[in-house]
Amino acid sequence: MKLLKSPNPTTKFLAFHFGGWLMFALVNAISRGLLTDENFEQLAAHTFTLISTCGFSTLVIREIIYRFNLLDKNWRQQWPIFILSSITLAFICAYSSLTLIFSYYNLAGYTAPSSFWDNVLGNWLLMTILMLSWTLIYITTVNQDRLLKAEQEAVQLNLQLNEAKMAALMGQLNPHFLFNGLNNIRALILEDTTKSRTMLTNLSDLLRYTLMAHKQKTVPLKDELEIVCQYIELLKIQYEDRLTFNLEVDSDLMGERIPPLLIQLLTENAVRHGIEKSRTGGELSVKIDSVEQHIVITVTNPGTLDITQDKTANIEDKKSGNTGLGLANIQKRLTLQYGEKTSFLIEQQGQQVIAQCHIPTSHLQLAV
Repeated sequence: MKLLKSPNPTTKFLAFHFGGWLMFALVNAISRGLLTDENFEQLAAHTFTLISTCGFSTLVIREIIYRFNLLDKNWRQQWPIFILSSITLAFICAYSSLTLIFSYYNLAGYTAPSSFWDNVLGNWLLMTILMLSWTLIYITTVNQDRLLKAEQEAVQLNLQLNEAKMAALMGQLNPHFLFNGLNNIRALILEDTTKSRTMLTNLSDLLRYTLMAHKQKTVPLKDELEIVCQYIELLKIQYEDRLTFNLEVDSDLMGERIPPLLIQLLTENAVRHGIEKSRTGGELSVKIDSVEQHIVITVTNPGTLDITQDKTANIEDKKSGNTGLGLANIQKRLTLQYGEKTSFLIEQQGQQVIAQCHIPTSHLQLAV
């Protein structure tokens, strides 16, 4: 069973604690040297006595603080105990220090400047003020540390909550393409075994990428585009000539990092709600460039938005047409990861639907 209720003092605390008392004792010694004719040996004795008695007496106050859980009480409950403890310990401290000083004077053959009890009573008030001052400084410091720790824990908790939300969102988005891919490859096996093996490899890469995606906040743009191209190759088995794919990328952006599955999910949404609903199909275009320190990803497909609200409204307000769960989750993921540094909109331009998101470039990316 632990005898003391206070936490074990750290090296940093002990250094500041006794260092502070040492500085006070040195100032006191210098003042005594200027005001009295005491020699260096006598001043050193006073300094050592002051450090030892006040230093250990205030450690007793620290123990009282934790033993009675005073940090968790209001000031009306705290300060009566602080004052009573300080008065009591100040008297003990004054009595102990003067006992040591007078004993030293007697052993060294010096004459005491005044009577013992006059010195004790004279130092009692000063010691009480010193104890209360130390208590105020200690309480203030501990409360600031606790507040800082609480803020750090709140930030960490918020990050963990955001990560959990993102994992849940990605869990909803991952399996959309799997069943169609397997069915398409099964149909292709009898027609072209070589191509079916290639497509099976593509599907395997997609599955691996999808399963690993939730473990990373961002991936290189180059890796994401490789998966998108493999995904399009799988789709062409089903759509054949109805699907044309066009990719335009600024080569300088290949090393930039973006949220995993972002472009793949945008292209999937474009196919499901655009190409698939058109008898003649059409061109799916992905363009990636940079504007004002942001990566701009634009996905264009033929189709019509069935939206009664403003065409640039928030995705979560668009419950019909080709704005389903996928796009709403994309927006949530971007907001969780980049906050106000990102934007995402979907709009109708003529006979085409355009989805566009802005992501801060790598040196501006900062998780919220």
